[in-house]
Amino acid sequence: MTASVVNHVWQSTLFALAVALVVRLLRNDAARVRHALWLAASVKFLVPFSLLAALGEKLAPISRGATPVIAAWPASLERLAEPVASESVPGPITIALVVVWLSGSLLVLLESARRAVRLAALVDRASPTPGPAGVRSALPIRYSKAPIEPALVGFLRPVLLMPTDVEARLSPAQLDAVIAHELCHWRRRDNLTGTLHLLVEALFWFHPLVWWIGARLVEERERACDEAVIEAGHDRRAYAEAILNVAELRVASPILCAAGVGGVGLKGRIMAVLESQAMGKLGMRKKLLLNAGAIAAIAGPVAGGWLTATSSALAQQEEFLPIVKAAPVYPSEAAEAGLEGYVLVEFTVTEDGTTEDVLIVESSSPLFEQAALDAASQLEYKPRIVNGKAVRVPGVRNKIMFVIETDDDFV
Repeated sequence: MTASVVNHVWQSTLFALAVALVVRLLRNDAARVRHALWLAASVKFLVPFSLLAALGEKLAPISRGATPVIAAWPASLERLAEPVASESVPGPITIALVVVWLSGSLLVLLESARRAVRLAALVDRASPTPGPAGVRSALPIRYSKAPIEPALVGFLRPVLLMPTDVEARLSPAQLDAVIAHELCHWRRRDNLTGTLHLLVEALFWFHPLVWWIGARLVEERERACDEAVIEAGHDRRAYAEAILNVAELRVASPILCAAGVGGVGLKGRIMAVLESQAMGKLGMRKKLLLNAGAIAAIAGPVAGGWLTATSSALAQQEEFLPIVKAAPVYPSEAAEAGLEGYVLVEFTVTEDGTTEDVLIVESSSPLFEQAALDAASQLEYKPRIVNGKAVRVPGVRNKIMFVIETDDDFV
């Protein structure tokens, strides 16, 4: 278990570093693209490559008929993907590490739950009474007397939480821009993705990169909503002033809301709002590169599992060629009817190289099955040696052919 966790964290770290390089290349493109990339880096911590590799193993061809000849999975790539090859941590140390990990995860979850309870209480105390006439929103609005910033709260039943004196603090143009910002969070499902990364932080609290990814997610989601507000035609200066006014509320607020307009990196955001041009769509070349990278991230582990399983099957076939075999007795009924066919049998090779537990996996006709079972029982193999001792090998297969022209035809 320890080796698997270490390998998963290592793979996720490499993936996140690769995402960081791509984000660097896209620093002048739309923030929503960078946010999507950081979200992929976060989700990777929840999806081990071993699951995709297992899928590849399931898709690998079994030893029925001809098996494709392929190159072995490069050992250097396997070592890079899984630097820890076996369990090397003693049992007591493993138990201690698990206790520390669970304690850290519990603390992170408790702190998140504490903030969620305080925020829920704030929403419950807020009034649904309609506020200023200028406030219009596609979401339910609740008004709080607490010194809070306008924010989107919740993702199952989201509400727009507003301070009761919002109209006194913001001009109509600023208020419209702030509401547009929060509605952008709603359309993007930012509270849901934020909760998803919160789970990642709880599980991998010990990894500094996870917390760094969280900061990048918050930064890029706010910039993405800023860009959406400007693209919608809101005045840049009015919106920049609104961000500053809301930032004062954020400083005074007893609770940091999940998706508020105040956000982080105010200086950079305001400079971007005032000076940057509207972000266009990604060019075809960048789209192709991003799609190719996404396909490679999924297909790579699947292909690795497929190659590993197939190479293992080939090695097993090469190792378990029978050293003693007898031609099957051709059933008289099949011979009289001129019938040819095959039977795929599976059995266990014992420590002395004989076969037992023979069973039929597949056959072209029931007429050949008993003869195939008798022939398989007479097969003898070179025993498999592990650590100097002969061991039993279950699941060995042999395809016995019945061809009228040749009585001695084994594959």
